[in-house]
Amino acid sequence: MPAHRRPAVGTRLFARTIHGLEHVAAGELRDQGCTVHTVTPRQLVLTAPAALPTPRTVDDLFHLVLVIPDPGATKPDLVAVTRALASAPLGVAPAPVLSVSASTAGRRGYSRYDVEDAVGAVLAARLGAVYASRRDGGKPPSGAVDWRVTVDASGVHIGPRGARPPLHRRPWKTASVPGTLHPPVAAAMARLAGIRPGDVVVDPCCGAGTLLAEAPDGAFRAGSDRAGVVAARTNAPHLSWFTSDARGLPYPTGSVDHVLTNPPWDRQVTAHGTFAEFVREWRRVLRPGGRLTYLGPHDPPRGWQVVGRHPISLFGRHPVITICVR
Repeated sequence: MPAHRRPAVGTRLFARTIHGLEHVAAGELRDQGCTVHTVTPRQLVLTAPAALPTPRTVDDLFHLVLVIPDPGATKPDLVAVTRALASAPLGVAPAPVLSVSASTAGRRGYSRYDVEDAVGAVLAARLGAVYASRRDGGKPPSGAVDWRVTVDASGVHIGPRGARPPLHRRPWKTASVPGTLHPPVAAAMARLAGIRPGDVVVDPCCGAGTLLAEAPDGAFRAGSDRAGVVAARTNAPHLSWFTSDARGLPYPTGSVDHVLTNPPWDRQVTAHGTFAEFVREWRRVLRPGGRLTYLGPHDPPRGWQVVGRHPISLFGRHPVITICVR
């Protein structure tokens, strides 16, 4: 879907998201006026209204041109996919170069590259385009129109993204740090936190500033980090950033509505202090009834009311978004 075009009324789309955040993405899409038809692991099928705002909690969004049942697990079964695609109405303009990105779930006798090349050959023939394969590390040239294919127990879904970059690549995020948070996860955390206009929201482990950049406008947002905040200032210069230890924050007692954070997991980022020490300070700065929303492997802190636990799968890890009330 080109960046300058909005979906027409009744446009069928499919969205990809982080496993564990499907329900959060479905809620956001419904709030935007979409009808969500199916929710399966990492994927939602929906009908979009006119002028659909860009959803923040999905990784990417594609027009849906073909849905067929799961063809099977053997490589010859891919013939059913190419036959269906050969006669399906595509509804897209020809493009000089196209690429295909595929994912499969379950035991299969074929790889994602087999799916990509099979679908790419049909699309290239139908659209009069050159197909740029990703096999052997190939990288599509700039401007190639990208198509997406998913194969899982719910069926095969095929559709184009267009020439725009994936939605999870935020244009504002030009600086990064080790352990930086995936923007759709940050957006989901901000949504789950229940932030309202006028709330004071702080991130004491801000890194590149992703969480506060994805938090809603209308809230006062300030972030800090022991290692420095150069990346955060680069990404979101309109917000307040300063260097500080998460165990000693410069906020008065009971002055903060939300602590929204991704504290160190002791993997990519070393923790200077224990999670219990962090939580003790965060409890101090939160007002009575204030919320702590954090991502990580840490158990909920004792003495807090836990109002939500959302396990996710993130780049081979399985952290939990936890929401607690002081």
